[in-house]
Amino acid sequence: MRGEVVLVNQGLAGYALTDQPQRAMIGCYLAAYDPEAHDGLGEAEWTPNPALAKRFPDAAAALECWKQVPKSRPTRGYGSDPDAPNRPLTAFTVEVREAP
Repeated sequence: MRGEVVLVNQGLAGYALTDQPQRAMIGCYLAAYDPEAHDGLGEAEWTPNPALAKRFPDAAAALECWKQVPKSRPTRGYGSDPDAPNRPLTAFTVEVREAP
């Protein structure tokens, strides 16, 4: 990939394509992301408009954003591994694509 890249939503992680509860977001571009929002649970804004997509210099930077850990809630604190890193955006499967 040359030039800037974007993150494209491919659905909620762990769901089959036919069972996606958030189907409207599939194919949308990440427009904004704040991992600290909602006390470290994060908030992502998705857009169908490629002109509004958040741009990254390369795939590594895009994936770094996707894997961000909020400082206010660095671990999940629940489930089978409560000490696992809290990475809110990884609730979504994403694809890195060249910016349109």
